[in-house]
Amino acid sequence: MTAAHPPRPLSAARSRRLARFPVRTDLHGLSVRGEQLHVTTPRGPLPLYRFTPLQAAVLCGERVPYAAEWPEHMKLFLYRYQPLPTLTGATGPHAAHLGAQPRDPHGLRPWDQATYGGWPLYLFLHDQPGAPATGEVTDLFEVVLVGQPALPLSGARGHGP
Repeated sequence: MTAAHPPRPLSAARSRRLARFPVRTDLHGLSVRGEQLHVTTPRGPLPLYRFTPLQAAVLCGERVPYAAEWPEHMKLFLYRYQPLPTLTGATGPHAAHLGAQPRDPHGLRPWDQATYGGWPLYLFLHDQPGAPATGEVTDLFEVVLVGQPALPLSGARGHGP
C-alpha cells in the first residue's frame, strides 16, 4: 500500500486548462436539450455527464476513488471532467432532483458536488456552450438524460473522479 501523494502545484498550462471551466457564479440552473440535461451559463448550456461505473461500485459496496487517487497515467484523462459545483437557486421541474454530496476537502476540487437523482454531475473541459456533447466515453462517462434512473442508495460517501 502506498501513501497518498500531496496535491501538486498547478503548472501554468494546467491552470489555463482548468480556467476554461465556467466559474461557479456562471452556473445558473438546469435546462434540457432533447433528452439531455445541461447546466445553464451566460454563454449557453453545457452538457452534464455521469461516471457510469459508479452504479456497479455502489451495488457492490465499493468506493470509486477521486481522480487524485487514480494511477498517474489515468489522471490526464480524468482531469478533463470537473465535478459540477452545487447549484444554488436552481428552479424549474428538474431542480427537485438536484442534490449535493461532499468531496474531499483537501483535494484538488474540494467543493460540494451537484447530483441529479443521486448521480454526481460532471462538466467536460472541451465542451462549448450551446454545442453538442463531446465528452462521452463508452462505459465511462455518459451524458445525463432527464429520465435517467436514480443511482441506488449507498452507505458510502464521496464517490467519483
